[in-house]
Amino acid sequence: LKIMPSLVIEEKLLLKGLIEEIGRIYGINNIESRMPKLDIKKGSYDTTTRGIRNLLVNLGLNEVLTQIFLPEQTAKNYIDDEKEIVKLLDPLSVDKAVLRSSLIPSLLKVYEYNRDRNLKDITIFEIAKGFYKKEEEYNEDNKLCILMTGEYYHQLGKTNKIDFYILKGIVEELLHYLGYNNRYSFIAQKELSYLHPGQSATINLNGKDVGVIGKIHPNILKEDIYICEINLDTLLKNKVSKLKYKEISKFPKVEKDLAFITDKDMEAIELINAIKKSGGKLLKDIKVFDVYTGENIDKDKKSIAFNLVFEDNTKTLSDDEVMEVFNKIIDNVTKTKNVILRDK
Repeated sequence: LKIMPSLVIEEKLLLKGLIEEIGRIYGINNIESRMPKLDIKKGSYDTTTRGIRNLLVNLGLNEVLTQIFLPEQTAKNYIDDEKEIVKLLDPLSVDKAVLRSSLIPSLLKVYEYNRDRNLKDITIFEIAKGFYKKEEEYNEDNKLCILMTGEYYHQLGKTNKIDFYILKGIVEELLHYLGYNNRYSFIAQKELSYLHPGQSATINLNGKDVGVIGKIHPNILKEDIYICEINLDTLLKNKVSKLKYKEISKFPKVEKDLAFITDKDMEAIELINAIKKSGGKLLKDIKVFDVYTGENIDKDKKSIAFNLVFEDNTKTLSDDEVMEVFNKIIDNVTKTKNVILRDK
């Protein structure tokens, strides 16, 4: 024991030897076993992130894990103007000089790796942290990023070419899963340099931006790559404490289609809000299913078509009841938004 450099180690060894001697002489079998008395605090585990992962996997996406390091110039292209990138004091290489603030460049790198190996149908996502510096303080936030390109394979065996609306539908499924029905909207996005200005939007929840969605700008990649990034910390701050479930209605739904001719710069969300305001309680759902420009439409106009779903949980709706609300919607929208009902 004298050759040990630390007295603490000596004391531990002596104590261990003493305990072993007591056990040998008294008999190990004669010592009653007891649980240690400790102050234990019940922990908590948030299963929300695991639920999001399971949902996206069930929707046909594959989870990836990527490195948090990026080249400095790449990181600068994907950070907000009011934030600064976090640089490493002693980076391993130039390609790993900073911590990423966005997951988008990491998923683009995964896409390029697979593309170079002739894999064209890519549907991936990642949940990880982004890092940034703001007002001399270092911060991090949890983010979800989704990348899709090529063909999308449904569980029913069907395939569709991936476009903006396929990705938008997956985001809507996620928001509905988290209990944000009727609390979110997609607002046209024209400011981000890495997204196509005509095919991008900001995801807005209760008047606050929580993410972006859109097509990667052709200046970055010529292929049709669709991307979405959501700040989970901001999103989940608005999470409801308990989800409320409603019994599925026993009565049939009634669907009606209509289309309005509008100015080219009018956004569909304006008409959706006007339709909701006029539809009342019987209007359960609104979807845009077509945007048309071309023959029989003026050059500075476009046609936006909507599918409306009417339902009453207490009875079967009559044709007269549905048409009364349907005509009210047409009258109010054409008057307040200065649009024309498209007959054909």
